[in-house]
Amino acid sequence: MAYPDDSPILTDGVVTLRPYAMDDVEACVQQCADPDTVAFTTVPVPYGREDAITWITKTVPQGWADGTSLEFAVEAERGDGVRGFAGGITLRPRDDGIADIGFAVHPAARGRGVARRAVTLIVDWGFAERGVELVEWHAFVGNWASRRAVWHCGFSFDGRVDKFLPQRGERRDAWLGSLRATDTREPKANWLVAPVLETERLRLRPMADADAARNFDLLSDERSVHFGGRVPGVRQQRDPLATITRAREQMATGNMINWTIADRETDRFVGHIQLFDLGGLDDTEVKPGYSIHADSRGRGYLTESLRALAEWTFRPVAEGGFGKRRITISTAGTNKASRHAAEQAGFTHVVTHPSAFPIGDDFDDEVLYQLINPSWPGRPAPEEVD
Repeated sequence: MAYPDDSPILTDGVVTLRPYAMDDVEACVQQCADPDTVAFTTVPVPYGREDAITWITKTVPQGWADGTSLEFAVEAERGDGVRGFAGGITLRPRDDGIADIGFAVHPAARGRGVARRAVTLIVDWGFAERGVELVEWHAFVGNWASRRAVWHCGFSFDGRVDKFLPQRGERRDAWLGSLRATDTREPKANWLVAPVLETERLRLRPMADADAARNFDLLSDERSVHFGGRVPGVRQQRDPLATITRAREQMATGNMINWTIADRETDRFVGHIQLFDLGGLDDTEVKPGYSIHADSRGRGYLTESLRALAEWTFRPVAEGGFGKRRITISTAGTNKASRHAAEQAGFTHVVTHPSAFPIGDDFDDEVLYQLINPSWPGRPAPEEVD
């Protein structure tokens, strides 16, 4: 295929995929020298004008000539008020009906939906015009912008593989996803976002990279290991930042909502709280898990957090809440701190299961606490007392 004469122009009226031009050189250099592009792609470092010129005049035409890498420049309105080069995207087809995609967005065009529009354009073209049956997506773990873009387009998340993708002489962990020609373009899972909840002393907020060291300390703490040692997030931790990435992955797949419990004045990490079992047989029930950092225990932080969490969990969805009916806490019979916090937050002990809570290589009694939404639709009103 002759390039650029025979390469198509694809557009949805907002974003256009077109051949590269020499006018794109400066913007290519800006994009490829950007720290996020350097971190999450394999562009040469440092990247200069000659690299961009070689890319546009040699690498891209060769990919079209042999059909192995079908590169497009992305054109869109940018945040700097310019409509022009906004990134690059490629479809790499194979002979077996499978292709993979890669893309990067110019810093001035990020946060405007450019990537998801470009992905939609190229995969629809690949399915309709290039005989592609399945498109694969790979990205370095931590490239949330890329993951969010393909999630919007209906890609499934198929897991992560350690040391999978090469980058400048080393191999890095990667996420994998896919989209079939027969798939819908709606997200395949809920991408959950932790709302900010505030109390008199605390702020429950999304977990941040800055929380990594203290969260790692918390998970490594003797008490945390004792009462949660069979929980994967405790047992499989590798490094501080990985604990934050894992929490975000749980939210991106719709499995859990994770909050940092932070001091309201200083924003210092004092603990972690989460809701899980969100897709159980009874989707009106949720279960919390929680732990307080060793240097912040004994101050009532957990009770305060549970009260805030319960208020949001029971609040109707239309009013910005989660709209659930019941919260159930499962803890070890000997976990006095957990039980005390649950009781102080208004939870009622409903049952004890003997030798049912795993601790290390042994078992403790499992105690269940429950809190019911008093305003749940259809719940009988309390009887009036004369």
